[in-house]
Amino acid sequence: MTNPLISIIVPIYNVEAYMARCFTSISSQTYRNIEIIAVNDGSTDNSFRMLEGLGKEDNRIHILHKENGGQASARNLGMSVAKGDYFMFVDSDDFMDSNAVQACVDAVNSQPCDLVVFDYYKHNKQGQNEHVHLGKELHSSTTAPWNKLYSRKLWENHRFPEGYWYEDLGIIPVVVANANNVVKIDKALYYYDVSRDSSQTNTINPLKLKDKIHMVENVYRELETQGKLNKNINKVEQLFIDHLLNGLLFKLMYVEDMSVRLEISRSIRSTMDRYFPKWRNAVKHNNKGMKKIMKRVVIHQYLKGQFLLGDMLLKYPKQMKKKSM
Repeated sequence: MTNPLISIIVPIYNVEAYMARCFTSISSQTYRNIEIIAVNDGSTDNSFRMLEGLGKEDNRIHILHKENGGQASARNLGMSVAKGDYFMFVDSDDFMDSNAVQACVDAVNSQPCDLVVFDYYKHNKQGQNEHVHLGKELHSSTTAPWNKLYSRKLWENHRFPEGYWYEDLGIIPVVVANANNVVKIDKALYYYDVSRDSSQTNTINPLKLKDKIHMVENVYRELETQGKLNKNINKVEQLFIDHLLNGLLFKLMYVEDMSVRLEISRSIRSTMDRYFPKWRNAVKHNNKGMKKIMKRVVIHQYLKGQFLLGDMLLKYPKQMKKKSM
């Protein structure tokens, strides 16, 4: 398939300041056989009006409008109308390298595969880019949907879980595990903007933090149902460690309510014990070196509900770094 149609699905919610940059990067792709499915998720700013203007400039942009339901529902709606042989996802406050789609199509044409994974940049407020190097497994290719090109068939029986935060975590590892052949491009082709304070990534909502637990549990259950858990069990364990211990647990230092902290730390510990009773051995094996030993100490303190020492070990280096800048 030398010239496949690529469906690029973009959920949109109150991002008027970023839309022009995002859609210019998509419309300017060197690979031209694309359809751009823009799903306005009930924006209350000028995003929808701007989207209509962008649609007049590029007839490949197809606009859908829905009541606000979250980006999972927006992406799912986009996939339901997509006509492409392959899917890609772009968040509307991010942008793409102009050769991103062409590089993925070249990879597909060079060898049979149903998933292409590529690196990305973290793009900060100063316009600086940090190259993030990735693997191609379910735990190492990032749980974000936007650094991948997927064959349509990978999504035939899958959709993003709706009604949760961190919904990417609940399904992307499952989709990656279902790929028969994965090609990795060792080049950053996507710019992930970490500067927007109101983005979900930069927002701590104590009521939604436990959604991370539900999402990793969803991965476990889905793979178990599909008969793919046993061969992926070590990768799934690492996914739990990365997102519950190294991710969710460390977000607790930003939660002021001590009862919420305690509840979540207990939930993390019980979840790890239930699914992976020997997880402590894996954490000990992976945490060598001074910084990693300190991280292990913080995990131990937090899981015991002893937050004072953990907070000191986490917050003091961050405060010193800010003062030196």
